[in-house]
Amino acid sequence: MRALLLAALLLTTPAVAAPRVSLIKACETPKEIVFQGGGYGGISGIDHEPRSDRWAFISDDKSEHGPSHFFLGRLDVRPGHPCGPVLETMVPLRREDGTTFPDRKDGAEAADGESIRFDPLSRDLVWSTEGDFDHGYPPSVRRMKADGTPLERTVVPDSLTFHAGGLTGARKNATVEGLTWSVDGWSMWLSMEWPLAQDGPIPSVAEGGLVRLTRLDRAGRVLAQYAYRIDPVQEASPVGVNDNGISEILTLDDHRLLVLERSGVKRADGRYGYHVRLYLADLAKAQDVAKIDSLATLPVRTVEKRLLLNFDRLGIRIDNLEAMAWGPRLKDGARTLVLASDDNYDANQINQILVLRFAP
Repeated sequence: MRALLLAALLLTTPAVAAPRVSLIKACETPKEIVFQGGGYGGISGIDHEPRSDRWAFISDDKSEHGPSHFFLGRLDVRPGHPCGPVLETMVPLRREDGTTFPDRKDGAEAADGESIRFDPLSRDLVWSTEGDFDHGYPPSVRRMKADGTPLERTVVPDSLTFHAGGLTGARKNATVEGLTWSVDGWSMWLSMEWPLAQDGPIPSVAEGGLVRLTRLDRAGRVLAQYAYRIDPVQEASPVGVNDNGISEILTLDDHRLLVLERSGVKRADGRYGYHVRLYLADLAKAQDVAKIDSLATLPVRTVEKRLLLNFDRLGIRIDNLEAMAWGPRLKDGARTLVLASDDNYDANQINQILVLRFAP
């Protein structure tokens, strides 16, 4: 009897239980905050540096509301405390010659900061910019000091950048949205927002699409690449404007990532609504597709994904969540997961910060 009971337990118990994610608090930062000449808006990437307990917040402002910039500051993740943020320094983003990025209307390369990370092996920061399809500036990852001094620019691999005519390669304004270091810091993950042009259509209400997750070494060389299937668009738009894509990724361990899918829908009144889902992506059994030119031409073993949280079910307003980072641990040992929204400097959107409890 004992043997039969043990066998039944083994059959009904999953080998690896899914982490549990719950909301600790939601905060809304006032609009039109200007700090040291930079507007707190358009927040597309955040990260936490445990040694100093400082946070970085990057804006995707293309020098239209002050210089393109990021902030350094503090954030209180404890339950029952305001979650700010408390801004300490505004740091302009700079090109390799030391000059600040110009307004995109000038035709020169503008900054389109989408993700920012502290380098776990140094005190530097890296940040991704989506590039500019119209003016021929490719997506890239840039390294800088904490004071904004530029150190290095790495253009993304050729398969992920823009190609003449747009029939292959990255789609306009849908390139490198997500960036995260591996656990050991010796490699980096990049995620595309939408499928490459040759990998199939962008998601619709009827079907999703295949997006590439790419692992690079510290020199920017491709180590591996995997196909991740994003969901269909979550809601039809009465004016035909909606999408779904990856807005950020975050390393959990050597073969698992957290993936934030964000679906935006333009409604009849012109305002946008957002549907956001958090997935656990397991790459252990996925096929390396780095040498496959088109994912639309043959079947591939995609990344396994498991839904951790549907933000629609939190019972609160959810805005354009684009930023995600690990925060300090709570007293009970659980991790905190912090998300922030990009308000697009739109009066109808909010600057939102969510603090989640992440328990394995």
